Amino acid sequence: MKLRITHSILFILFISIGISQGRMGDGRPEPIDWEKMLDLSEEQAKKMIEINQGFRNEIMAMREKASGDPMAMMANMQEKQKQRDKAVKKVLSKKQFKKYKKELKSQQKERRKRMGGKNNGQGRRGGKQGRRRN
Repeated sequence: MKLRITHSILFILFISIGISQGRMGDGRPEPIDWEKMLDLSEEQAKKMIEINQGFRNEIMAMREKASGDPMAMMANMQEKQKQRDKAVKKVLSKKQFKKYKKELKSQQKERRKRMGGKNNGQGRRGGKQGRRRN
């Protein structure tokens, strides 16, 4: 009996440690708590949740219908991001929106680092590392 209790406690402990380390080590960052970060009112928080959920649903639908053209997909995603930002701008104050954009840029940089951004987004040749022509 004591052994089962001990195993149960250890199991719960390991699960809680894994969860506390962020999505069980899948490499993705924790979602941003916009309500705390931007000090949102209840109404703003509700609207932000609606906007972000709608954006997420649109992106997921785009991925499911992807035609295999990465450039078209990227252009569509950028358009959806612009639409989301317009909607968010209507909800937030200027100061909050500025902080929001700053955090999005920071997240984007982190994503690029995790994706092995050796060339820092400069195409296949990696900027100055391309072939020399003599």
